[in-house]
Amino acid sequence: MEENHMIHDTAQPQNRTTAGAITLANRGRRRGRVTRRIAGITCWAIGLIIILVASLIVHAHPGPWPGEVAFSQSVQSLNLAPGLLASLTFLASLIDPVAASIALVLWFAFLLTFGWIRQAAFLALTVGIGNAVDALIGDYVRRPRPTANLIHIEGIYHANSFPSGHSAQTVLYYGALLYLSFIEPVRTWRYRWLLLPFQIFAALNILLIGFERLYQGEHWIYDVLGGTLDGALWLVVGIFLYNWIPELLERRRARRQEREAHGEGLTPRSVSG
Repeated sequence: MEENHMIHDTAQPQNRTTAGAITLANRGRRRGRVTRRIAGITCWAIGLIIILVASLIVHAHPGPWPGEVAFSQSVQSLNLAPGLLASLTFLASLIDPVAASIALVLWFAFLLTFGWIRQAAFLALTVGIGNAVDALIGDYVRRPRPTANLIHIEGIYHANSFPSGHSAQTVLYYGALLYLSFIEPVRTWRYRWLLLPFQIFAALNILLIGFERLYQGEHWIYDVLGGTLDGALWLVVGIFLYNWIPELLERRRARRQEREAHGEGLTPRSVSG
């Protein structure tokens, strides 16, 4: 009996030590999450300030800006093989408004078929709202497209040049699909390796669309950079809301269940007492 009592006494400090270590570890994880979230919000805010300030400056001084003509000329001086040029043109055509809208509707229907309502809403809202924001910025800035007297252009375009809509759309569309290919329902899929060619294809589109815009003479370098940043900013917003809204709803549900359980625990005797 005395020996059991001694064992019990020695076990209590060990249990307290273990509980303390777990508490410290949980605090460290929470602190790390808060730090990462603050860093992410700070970087996003800096990006937003950059795109807003750039929009104001380009609106007041459409340019072309120093270095833009020379940069486009250096890109266009590269003699691309006809097959490579045709491939780049084809990739860009997939982001044209009509083709991209059809593809988005098909992806939306595909996700709904599997009951992935949250994923379908994420894709549609991220791409749709991001493109709307990009169009609003373009309508405000109203920067003219490059002209043939400065660089070689493949066609005459009257749409706004800053920010590049193709660059923003590519980051939004392929970025959202790439993100969905790494989330839990897909990550645990037995044949997820089949998605690798698509993931490579999406990444190549994001990396090459800016070069294609410059090579074809459809945009200046700052248009491409602005469109890429614009698309990335709203893609990050979509990803954040995709993860944050379910967490918020889950916390509210847990608090409601806790209140209901507490209310059920109040018996008439305890209330009257």
